[in-house]
Amino acid sequence: MVFPNSLAKITIFIFIVSIFSGCQFLKNLDILSTNQRGIYHTVQKGQTLHLIASAYNVNIDRLKRINGIYDPRKLQIGARLWIPGAWQVLNIDSDIKKQALVKKKRKKKGTQNKSIKTIKGFLIWPVKGQLTSKFGSRNGRHHDGIDIGARRGTSIIAAADGQVVFSGWGPTGYGLMVIIQHKNNLTTVYAHNSHVHVHEKSMVKQGQKIASVGSTGRSTGPHLHFEVRNDSHPMNPLNYLPKR
Repeated sequence: MVFPNSLAKITIFIFIVSIFSGCQFLKNLDILSTNQRGIYHTVQKGQTLHLIASAYNVNIDRLKRINGIYDPRKLQIGARLWIPGAWQVLNIDSDIKKQALVKKKRKKKGTQNKSIKTIKGFLIWPVKGQLTSKFGSRNGRHHDGIDIGARRGTSIIAAADGQVVFSGWGPTGYGLMVIIQHKNNLTTVYAHNSHVHVHEKSMVKQGQKIASVGSTGRSTGPHLHFEVRNDSHPMNPLNYLPKR
């Protein structure tokens, strides 16, 4: 038999538990909302899914899956694509898409065709500094590039010849960033800059200054976050850079 006083205590206990459970539930909702942050991008003439994925730094397969795209070749002008994690709509120049559309040309000499993936030293180090974080698993998440610590304002240079496909404030905490398209569908990403010194569509030479080290976006201190992507897939930059 439950006495009135005991019943009251039980009722109060259940009420308190429900309050804490509710707080946790609201917290989970907030986390869920944060994880689902994104924007809608309206496809413009000449833009391709590959170009859009590259500009927003989103895996193209994930973009296809989220938006129910089975054949990227049938992407229609005016279609609205959900870009997960993006904070603002980017002004993607449709003319640049020609660079992103070019598939690897199979050359007669197989070494030339394979060199982009296998020859170490195809790229040069984009900044002078200390390697502080490597490519791969980090704190339970995948780190898509490497971090190079350097003093604020240190010059950042292009790792190879190419064309600037994005220059400005990037999505998902990358801060001020530059994206350069190179031959054979290779792309390099330079993030968290304090300043950018190149414009979209401009051609750059290997070793040319393109930005300055900073700590913009989600960053704990001055450094360069450097990525290498092949067909929008993140690759280990150390496989392309010469040994120090």
